[in-house]
This record gives sequence, structure tokens and C-alpha cells, in this order.
Amino acid sequence: MRRFAGKRWTDCGIKAVMIFMAVVIVGTFVSRFASSALTPRVETEYAVSGTVSMKVLQDVVIDGDKKTPVYIYPGLPTQEIFVSAGEKINRGDPLMRVDVNMARSVYLEKKLEQKSLKEQYWYTWGEEMDVMDDKIAVVDEQLQSLEKLMDDDGIVYSELDGIISESRVDVGNKTEESAAFVVTEKADKYTIKISVTEEQKRYIEKGDKVMVQQDGSGVNTEISAIYSDADSGQGYIVEAVIPGDIFEVGDSVLAEISHQSESYSSVVPVAAIRADVSGSYVLVERPKENLLGTEYVAAKVYVTVGYTNNYDVGLKKSPLTSDDKIIVSSDKRVEAGDTVREK
Repeated sequence: MRRFAGKRWTDCGIKAVMIFMAVVIVGTFVSRFASSALTPRVETEYAVSGTVSMKVLQDVVIDGDKKTPVYIYPGLPTQEIFVSAGEKINRGDPLMRVDVNMARSVYLEKKLEQKSLKEQYWYTWGEEMDVMDDKIAVVDEQLQSLEKLMDDDGIVYSELDGIISESRVDVGNKTEESAAFVVTEKADKYTIKISVTEEQKRYIEKGDKVMVQQDGSGVNTEISAIYSDADSGQGYIVEAVIPGDIFEVGDSVLAEISHQSESYSSVVPVAAIRADVSGSYVLVERPKENLLGTEYVAAKVYVTVGYTNNYDVGLKKSPLTSDDKIIVSSDKRVEAGDTVREK
């Protein structure tokens, strides 16, 4: 009877232990499952060696350096204007028409003035002769201008290739002493000007490559100068020289500035960089063993940030290895020491 009772107590003890172990295992799995549901899911990337590039894209309208005023004989009524500011012109293109009848009337008056001056010339001497020479030369030039207008029926033709930078005449108004038009002349080369912000200027320098494109074709050049934008009072102007045989004044082109950094042993996404009072750091996955196997925790690794753009960062003297999985995003907030799992 005692033997039977002892065996029964032994069997009960074994059952109790088994039940306890089952409860522990089930509890562990339940806890593990609940913890897994709360564990941040992360995306990771490996650091790679290479360079970081900065690009600045901007639409630019080509403007020439040589601007030439176009003068018309003053006091003549404007009848037609054939061009407007921003319009490309070639030598021989009509610019405007003035009242040719008024030009003829003024011409006759100037011929009489010329005759009178020449008659007076014979009665002058010394310095007065020099003054009279100058007066006659002015009238001769005016007569030549009026003769050309009369020969062309009052039409003023362009003597330049380029673009109308300014048009200062209106139909119905009389021509003035000042220039009627300003023409930016076609040239062998042009200097384009690209506006950049102070932040962008930090990452570009004289000599950096600039690609200028239009309708699928383009040329490579380089930055020739960088200086403060005095007109706007903020930012900087980047200059580059392009050939005039491919582009013309008034052309709209796409300019792309490229700057390449030094080589880095580790380049990581910008999204991976974090910071605290001690400096910049990244979070990497580190394995951690427990009773149920291996889990991963986020570990803080301090880094020194080098050249950066909107996407990548070069790391100076990086402590990262090629096996380190760097956390770049997560569905929950992640801090150093947190358990994580990959998406």
C-alpha cells in the first residue's frame, strides 16, 4: 500500500513538473509573440565605399556680354514696330518704320543747313574753323542717316545678329535722341549665370563640371567663377563659358552643375544619420542570444560625417564594417538597446 502511494506521489510530481514546463514554454511563446507584435520593424542597408555627388539643375536663358544701342534719327513719327523685347533678329531684319515723308522734309532742311555752314566756313579762321568742321561733320552724318531712311521707304533694318534686349519705342511717338533698341549681339562664346543658394555653394567650387543641354544635345564646360549675388542680396552666382557656335543669345538651356567628393570607405543614406549631445551616429543591428534563440537589438555607432547631399553621406574614418546592417527606417521609434526585426 505504501509502495503504491509513493508511486502515485511520484507520478503526480512528474505531471506537475511537466505542466509547469508547459506553462513556462507556452507563456514564453505567448510573451514572445506579444513582444514580436510590439517590436519595431526596420529596414536596413549596408555601407558601401565610393564618392558622394552633388548636382544643381537650373534653366538658364543665354545672355550675351556685348549690348549695342540702335539709334534712329530723332523727331520722326513711328508708324510700325516689327520686333519686341526678347526676339531673335538677324542682320537685315526690319525693326521699325518711320514717317518717310517727314524724313524727306527734315532732309531738305538739313541740306539747306549744310549749304549755309559751308558758305560760313570761308569766313572763319583759327579755332572757329575747327568748330565749323565739327558742325559740318554732324550735319553730313545726319544727312546720310536720312538718305538711308528715304532709300528704304522709312524702314530701319538691323545691322546685327542677336536678340532685342530692350525696345524703347511706341507706335505714334516720335523717335528720340536716346536709343530706340538695345541689341545683345551674337558672339563666339557666352557666359551663362546660374543662381545657387548658400547651402549649395558649400558643395561646389571653381573647376567643377557643368553640362549645358538643349533639345537632347549639349556641351561640357566648367565653373569659371563664383561670387555673391549683389542684385538679389542673397545667394551666389556661378558662371560658366559656353561656345557660340552651338547656342545663341536667347536660347533656353538646362545647366547641370556636378561636384564629386573625395572617396570614402563608407557611404550611407542620409536617413541613417542621427545625432545626440555626443555627436552623429547610426543604429546597427547586433545579434543577442537568449533561451529561445537569437534576437537583434539596435546598437549605437558614432560616426564622423563628411560630404553629404540630399541622399547620401560620406563617413570619415568610419568604424562600420561591410557586415554591419544599418537601420535606415522603421515603423516605430527605435532607440539604442531596443529589440528590432527586419520587415
